[in-house]
Amino acid sequence: MLQCAQAAELGEDFPSVWETVLRRHALVVGPPVQVYHDDLPRLEVHLITNQRIIYNSDSREYVLV
Repeated sequence: MLQCAQAAELGEDFPSVWETVLRRHALVVGPPVQVYHDDLPRLEVHLITNQRIIYNSDSREYVLV
């Protein structure tokens, strides 16, 4: 999660973070899924811990839920 935030601070977009940080990470289960929260689109990455990383493209923020 920290790596995602650091990459975003360096200007990396979600596709870059997906390829370099998330895609091959041992906790990640499958590809990102587009969902809607409060009628706004978000990308969710599901983890084997039953948690999710939610990416907000407007704020370029990653949140663990």
